Amino acid sequence: MLQSSLAIYRYELKKSFSLGTTFLWICVIVFPTILQLLINIIGSSLPDEFTGVLMVGMIPGAVCLMTILSSMAPYLNTELEGNTWPYVAVRPHGRTALMLGKYFVSVTRSIIAGVLAIAIVMPTLNLNESSSHVPLAIAKPVANAQPLAKSELQDVTPNGDVNDLPTDKYQDTALPLWLALSMMVVLSSFSYSTLFCLLGTIMHKKPMILAIIYTLLIEGVISMLPAVVNAFTINFYLRSIFLRAMNWNLTDLPDALSFINDPNMFSQATTIWDLISLTVLSGIFLMTANSLLLNREYHVGETL
Repeated sequence: MLQSSLAIYRYELKKSFSLGTTFLWICVIVFPTILQLLINIIGSSLPDEFTGVLMVGMIPGAVCLMTILSSMAPYLNTELEGNTWPYVAVRPHGRTALMLGKYFVSVTRSIIAGVLAIAIVMPTLNLNESSSHVPLAIAKPVANAQPLAKSELQDVTPNGDVNDLPTDKYQDTALPLWLALSMMVVLSSFSYSTLFCLLGTIMHKKPMILAIIYTLLIEGVISMLPAVVNAFTINFYLRSIFLRAMNWNLTDLPDALSFINDPNMFSQATTIWDLISLTVLSGIFLMTANSLLLNREYHVGETL
């Protein structure tokens, strides 16, 4: 089965880089850069925090999602419409090999698209030097500020020593924006590919339309509700991991981002547990899709 999966992976990956598909793929990749350049031309002064939220919404949330949607959602429908499904279904482990091969093609294309989008957009971001890592530097040092007197230092630190002053935890522990975005690209590529694999197996007749509706309703609306139900969505864990990676404090967010200032919209567990939950959720999606693929009867005429 492994050899069959690798053979399908090599064939489908080469096939996915056709002229028309590659052109649309490049358009999706450069879209965040074009949007950022338009923001720069307008001269809008956006907070660094808003820039970080915009980038995580545009690259892992748009570039990767659109790439996965176009490659993974119609994976079964393509075989049914192309009359190749009977040849796949009769081969030993043919169905599972087909699913795994196309799954890894989707992951590969999504990661490549996300990394290229990050590499292109980063030079266009208007971030000041202190925010090169995009921490929440809400309390920035005041220009021309006078050093504290020794009596004032004693009010802040017991020994009156400048070395005892509290340091900015965001500057020390927050990941660089490019690294946090790259981590989100990898996680979203693997996770959303399993989701669209399941949706493409269940809703094989109209996979693209139904997958878009599901994504907007569940991953978009339901995941943003401050309720327990959002824990069953991928977006819930991804944004929680990103928030912790950037070491952002919700209570310090500017007014422009006050709509996400609700702790129930984010996981209260650790990053390790969020990764475990994300892995379990993705595993359930993939195993359910494989079980349906093995036990359901698909007819070519169903998609006509």
